Amino acid sequence: MAPIPNPRILFTKAPVAGNFLVEGENIVYEKSPTIDLDQKLESGQFLTKTLLLSPEPYMRDRMRDPSRSSYGTPMKLGQPIVGNGLVLVLRSEKEGIKAGDYMCGFTPWEAYTVQPYVDARVEFKGFAPGTLDMDTLSLHQVSNPGSAFPWRTFCNALGMPGFTGFVGFEKFGDAKPGETIYVSSGASGVGSMVIQLAKIKGLKVIASAGSDEKVEYMRTIGADAPFNYKRSNSALQDELKAHGPIDIYFDNVGGEHLEAALDNMNLNGRVIACGAISEYNIPWEKKDGIKNMGRMFPLRLTLRGFIIGDHLGMQPRFLEEIPPLVARGKLRLREHLFHGLETGIEAFQSMFNGKATAKPIIVVDEEYAS
Repeated sequence: MAPIPNPRILFTKAPVAGNFLVEGENIVYEKSPTIDLDQKLESGQFLTKTLLLSPEPYMRDRMRDPSRSSYGTPMKLGQPIVGNGLVLVLRSEKEGIKAGDYMCGFTPWEAYTVQPYVDARVEFKGFAPGTLDMDTLSLHQVSNPGSAFPWRTFCNALGMPGFTGFVGFEKFGDAKPGETIYVSSGASGVGSMVIQLAKIKGLKVIASAGSDEKVEYMRTIGADAPFNYKRSNSALQDELKAHGPIDIYFDNVGGEHLEAALDNMNLNGRVIACGAISEYNIPWEKKDGIKNMGRMFPLRLTLRGFIIGDHLGMQPRFLEEIPPLVARGKLRLREHLFHGLETGIEAFQSMFNGKATAKPIIVVDEEYAS
């Protein structure tokens, strides 16, 4: 077969620490590469077609100068962006994997890939203790018997966002019926999962987002007190004071949201630190300092950060409990679809500029859009 186009999105230059990524400078859509789908595969290799891709906030942290340490290994300059997605196996020379299999997990942002990808991997050597080797988050087979739910669910409720929300809430929340939880970035994939898990357990849910449209979405999935934190300078404090005190704060944002939550925590409250999206594109010297950490000890608060890669052992429980809830409509997560790999940069930036109205997903193959 003659080579066919194999467009991709490259990580080309590390941004200055804390700056927004610039399209055409830090990340580039490249449409010129080609691939021969009939090329010989070596033993252990398999060829995949990309169906859906899942932009997620943690990816921004990986697009950094490799000399700067963080919780996960960096992406490799000059290579495709790597993140979670859904792929279809076209051919395989790997035992246990066959043509027609669907797989979910880390994959390069390109139309077709000879797996396992190698060129985009970084050597796991010399990193600080506790650094997660992101290349260990490999593809795994998934199934959807009877088309119980849309395939894009594997980039949301049944993907890393859903699993992250499940692990954080179930393992560290110690939630009890009647308690109050505050979820920041409540319209995100992680946040909307936590809202609904909390309602299933009988909690009162306060949730925040940055637009009135997102507030209405959070209301439809059960949030008791959803609010737009951009409504006024005092919205965070006003809403949390009105609807608190807070027993659990599920923090996806950091910064002033964390500070406001600490001002309104209940005795023996728990803070689950999942992310800090408000700080990913701010230089270190301009980040918000938390001024009220002194509330931790008189209120006997617990603050627990977690990295999802440390808790993969919870996947069997997640896959046992969550798919039936999704299939029965008990968990409903909304997506904001971007059509075509060429929209990938726009989709990625939408998480940080407020343009995504829900969990962004890039539809690479239109057959899997619905």
